[in-house]
Amino acid sequence: MKPKVLLGKVGLWSATAVASAAVMLCIAPTTARALNVPTEVTELGKNTYKKYCSPCHGEEGKGDGPLARSMLPKPRDFTRGAYKFRTTPSGSLPTDEDIFRTISYGVPNSTMIPWDILTEEQRLSVIPVLKSFSEAFEVRKPDAPVDVGLEVRPTERTIAEGKKIYEEKLECWKCHGVEGRGDGPSAGEQEDDFGFPIKPFDFTTGKFKGGNSSRDVYLRFTTGLNGTPMPSFAKELSDEQRWYLTHYVMSLVKPEDKEKK
Repeated sequence: MKPKVLLGKVGLWSATAVASAAVMLCIAPTTARALNVPTEVTELGKNTYKKYCSPCHGEEGKGDGPLARSMLPKPRDFTRGAYKFRTTPSGSLPTDEDIFRTISYGVPNSTMIPWDILTEEQRLSVIPVLKSFSEAFEVRKPDAPVDVGLEVRPTERTIAEGKKIYEEKLECWKCHGVEGRGDGPSAGEQEDDFGFPIKPFDFTTGKFKGGNSSRDVYLRFTTGLNGTPMPSFAKELSDEQRWYLTHYVMSLVKPEDKEKK
């Protein structure tokens, strides 16, 4: 690729990242801790869960609600205590803030919608209900959230380094495809920890499931997605290398694809 073309992509990506970050700062929810999450399951929580969550996740949180059969990926089985989108290290339980954010903003490119139609009190009341489905929350606590620190500034060099990591060191293309469209040679073989088929993410959509900011993408490479084939790269990659990979993956977003949708 010619330098001018790549620099153009960097400029476009940088502008997109700045705009995305600005939006995130404006709409980021107040933390669940500040909003006073109930320490016990309440009637409000049970009623809210039964009405809005159980049709997909099941009355006992096993991911086997009446609507689950037609869904892929399948609704989360809360009894396992394995949550994909967290700020905590791989294998850790999520914080209340993590759960609250997923409830509030949903998971793009999935059937998990944003539940912002519910009041904050309702959304907070569901958190103890979800945690009550798994014994994991009774025997251990979430690890401290990952310290993200300052982002490495995206440049032509960081994107090029990220491409090397994607293609050579980690061979991400085997699942996510050479162009990041989720169509790699191993894509059809992937299953989650519960034995259900799971499709590698298509980076070109620009609708990242755990959030669209560069910080969100960096966290996915750092924490991994519990319960899925997507591991943490906290040990394999240095902090800088994870930022490089973030920059490259975000450069794969295709603005023309988004405009068609």
